[in-house]
Amino acid sequence: MRGITKVPIGEIPIPLINYVYLIKNRKSPFYEVAQLLLKDMEFHYRRALTDGQSEIVYAINPRVLADELEILVQNGKNKKLTNINICRTIRAFCCGSKLKKGEDFWVSTTSGGRKNYHINVNQRTLNSLSKMLL
Repeated sequence: MRGITKVPIGEIPIPLINYVYLIKNRKSPFYEVAQLLLKDMEFHYRRALTDGQSEIVYAINPRVLADELEILVQNGKNKKLTNINICRTIRAFCCGSKLKKGEDFWVSTTSGGRKNYHINVNQRTLNSLSKMLL
């Protein structure tokens, strides 16, 4: 069993610190959400590199992501995966990876009040995100 990873208090907002611990300690389904996002970002980044781009903006709509992960929710044992938990997992993944808010990632709001997350994907951000999952 893996030990609890220490995260400096004060660097991450209090409501998100528990999600950082859940991701770092590979707790389901939060770790799987972070892992899925990282794999998808890497895929899109590799495609952008072949087109000659060195950076892309990856947009995440939590409601669409929840629909894609509906299999986990219907599994019965993973009923913790709600839109709110997905939003917090995304923010915890970014904050726990020490991405800079406003520079490396930012949050936008739709006209209906729903949040969308945007991440500048480059080699540095991918390295930071992948270190959190190790």
